[in-house]
Amino acid sequence: MADPETASLEITTAWHPMLVALLEIYLPGGWRLTPELMLNRMPLRVDIVLLRLVGEAAGPVRKLHSIFDHLRPHTLIEHKGPTDDLEPEDLLALLSYATQYMRLAKILDPAELCLMVICDRIPSNFVKQVERHKGRLRPLRSLRSSGEGLWRGQIAGFRLHGVETRHACRGGPTERLLYAFSRSYLTVPGGILPLDPEEARVYDALYQQVEQFRRKRGAMAMKDYEMAEQSYEEVLDQLFERLPPEKRVRGLTPEQRMAGLSATQRMAGLPPEQRMAGLSPEEIVDALPPEVRELLAKKSEH
Repeated sequence: MADPETASLEITTAWHPMLVALLEIYLPGGWRLTPELMLNRMPLRVDIVLLRLVGEAAGPVRKLHSIFDHLRPHTLIEHKGPTDDLEPEDLLALLSYATQYMRLAKILDPAELCLMVICDRIPSNFVKQVERHKGRLRPLRSLRSSGEGLWRGQIAGFRLHGVETRHACRGGPTERLLYAFSRSYLTVPGGILPLDPEEARVYDALYQQVEQFRRKRGAMAMKDYEMAEQSYEEVLDQLFERLPPEKRVRGLTPEQRMAGLSATQRMAGLPPEQRMAGLSPEEIVDALPPEVRELLAKKSEH
C-alpha cells in the first residue's frame, strides 16, 4: 500500500492520540499501525488501521490482549472517547470505511478484515443496528480471563470485535491502561492505580502525545483536552504521594531540594557544628543578635 495522504484538520478528542500512542508502544512485532488513514480525497477516514506485515514473524503479545489477540491481517478500529457514545450510525460509517479500505488495499475477501470498536460501553441500539444488517454481536468469554467487556461477532463477511474499556481494563494487569479510556477515568482518575514502573512511564508518554497533537494542530482541533489534562494531573499527584522521600528528590539539585524552604527549615535537624560550617568568625558574629554581640564585646574588654 502507498503511504496514506495527510489527514484533514478536523476536530478530534484528546483520547485519540493517547490510544494511538498506547497501541504503538505495545504493538507486537510484524504489525504496522497507521492512525487516521484517509480513504479517499474527501474527509472520510478510519481512526486506526493495524496491518499485518508480510514476510515478518508475528511477535508475542505482551499487553492489551483484549485488542491484540483479536486482530486479522487488516484491522480497522473505530474509537469513541470517554465523553462520546457509540451510536447505531457509527456502524454505517465503519462498514463504509471497510469497503473503501478494501478497494484502496485491493482486498477481495472480507474475511481478511476485522472491524473493531473501542469505547466505554457497547449500547443495545448499536447491537440492534448490527442485527438489522443480518450480523451478530455478542459478549465474549475467553480462557485467558473472564472476557468481560469483550464482544465478538460478524457482519457482511467481516469479523466484528468490541472492547468496552470500562470492563476490559479489569481483565488483568495487562489491560489496566485501558482505564484511561473509560468514562470512570474522568471522575475517579486514581482508579488506574497501581501502575508498575513501566506502566507509569507509558502513562506519562500517553499525555505527551496529547500535548504534541495539540501543539501541532492547535487547541481548537482538540476536544476534551482540559478534562484529560485534569485527570492526568490527579493521577500524577497520587503516584508522587506513593513514592518514598528518597525517590521524590532523586535527580534534583541541592538548590531545587531547598527551594521554598525557610532558613529555619533548612537548618532543622543539623547539629550546631554543621550549621556553622563554612562561616568565618566575622560572619558568625554578624549573625548574632545585637544584645549578644554587646555582651561578647564587654567580656572581651575584661
